[in-house]
This record gives sequence, structure tokens and C-alpha cells, in this order.
Amino acid sequence: MINRIDMYIKKGYEVMNALIENADITTEEYPTVNIQLKLPGGGVVFGGYSFAHVTKGDFKLEGWEKGMTAIFRIMEVAGVNHWNKLKGSPVRAILKDQRIYAIAHFLEDKVMDYRLAPFQEKTSL
Repeated sequence: MINRIDMYIKKGYEVMNALIENADITTEEYPTVNIQLKLPGGGVVFGGYSFAHVTKGDFKLEGWEKGMTAIFRIMEVAGVNHWNKLKGSPVRAILKDQRIYAIAHFLEDKVMDYRLAPFQEKTSL
């Protein structure tokens, strides 16, 4: 049985071990979820997925399913049950052309890829 990581490797992706250095949920410009990964030779941000629409001044918040799903899938893939426990968690970064496309659990066959809905429940690249 081919696991999900092997599928990425066969498609030409590189897989690197990484540590989550920081995890942010912010509303500075628009509500987004980001995790900062420490890779050998530097760091990179994975995310930028908007999780809601905010109407400034009215404090009207409309949640978006994909963004909310991203929050929980990142925690699941990192193996934590609290957002504040993400920092320091080991993950595997799945890259191509120096861009992270997905993250994976360090040992288990769990992958979170923003391009696939609902974030890697189905395995087709």
C-alpha cells in the first residue's frame, strides 16, 4: 500500500522534516491562519488561508468552511489538540520549487494540502 507521502514523492515533490516555530491566527488585514515552519537552512510560512470575512466597523464575522477546516486539520496533522501547542511540533513539509504545498504528520499517514478538498480526505494530486 502506497502512503500519501510516497504519492507526493512520485510526483516530484521533496519531503523535509520541519518544526513549527510559530502558529498565528490573525485579523490584521483579513482573518488568516498561518504556521511558520523551521526547515534546514531557513524558515517558511505555510498558510495564508482566510478563515472568515470581517466587515470592519460592524464586527460582522462570517466563517468560511475551508478556513475553519484548515485550523483543525493543521492541529490534527501536527498531532495536537490545542492551537497553542503547535509551536515546537515536528511535521514534514512537502515542497516543490521551494514552495510548501502541504504538511504531513511526522510519523503517521496524515497530510494537509490546501489544494485538495477537504484538505486531503481524498488522495489525488
